Parts: sequence; structure tokens; C-alpha cells
Amino acid sequence: MTRLEEIAKELNASGEWIPELCEELCIMAGMDEEWKQADGETFESVVYAAAGKLGVEV
Repeated sequence: MTRLEEIAKELNASGEWIPELCEELCIMAGMDEEWKQADGETFESVVYAAAGKLGVEV
């Protein structure tokens, strides 16, 4: 299992957003700047965009 698959599995299993894993996912997608700028309103959309870019479901 790749680290990407592990992150997606952990996020799906937890039922909540784990900031450290979300950040790692965004960095893997090359979206670290978007992650740094995300706030309460854009947090989820940035994570979903990163997951979509990487082809995983969270």
C-alpha cells in the first residue's frame, strides 16, 4: 500500500479531518500553498481538490 493510499484509508476510516494527514495529502498534490492559505471556509475544498488531483477519494 502506498503512503497516498494509507492517508486516504485513514481519513475515510476516522470519519473526521485529521489536519496532519490533510496537509500531507495537499503537499503530495503540489497544493501546499493552497493548504497554507486555507481557512475554515476553504479547508475542505482544498483537501477535496488535492484528493481529486491525486485520484483518491476522501
